[in-house]
Amino acid sequence: MAESASRARKNAKKKDPVDDIPEEEKIRLIKETGLLKNFEKVEFNQTGVEDEYYGWTFLAFLYTIPLCSVYCVMDIMVHRQYNQDVEFMPFFVRVAKMSPILWVFVYFSNKYCHRPLVQFAMFLGSIFCGCYVVYLLQKAPYLGVMRRCPPLSTLWTYFVAQLRLPPAVLSLLSVLVYYYLYF
Repeated sequence: MAESASRARKNAKKKDPVDDIPEEEKIRLIKETGLLKNFEKVEFNQTGVEDEYYGWTFLAFLYTIPLCSVYCVMDIMVHRQYNQDVEFMPFFVRVAKMSPILWVFVYFSNKYCHRPLVQFAMFLGSIFCGCYVVYLLQKAPYLGVMRRCPPLSTLWTYFVAQLRLPPAVLSLLSVLVYYYLYF
């Protein structure tokens, strides 16, 4: 029994597939049959069938997940800053209320973010959110900071991430100038 198993292994090693067809003949056969052209057509048809709104929907979903994480981190940080315990249910309700609104906002703003008017609106929104967060952290009572800073800092993060590099840097510099001039 052991001999037959060892013979079978040896025979399996010897029976490697042999490729006797030269490369030129393979290329000629592929060109004559048109297999390569059919393969390219099939690939093109599979990728061309996608719905035009499917990409924006999925992209908005992908952006919403990290933005919800930013909101969660900011909310926890603000609560811990003022030595408040973070309870799960109120925290979960706040995130559950905010995420669909954030998804709709991200969907429409991301779809048109390449337009100059939307870039300008995001630039102004970034400056407003940044300056208002700085103002809240310096002047507002702790309850105002706990309620307003997490959503504003999430929007500020999103605006800066969506802006092109020069407007993003300019908006951050203008928030820095606001901080140094008024505080």
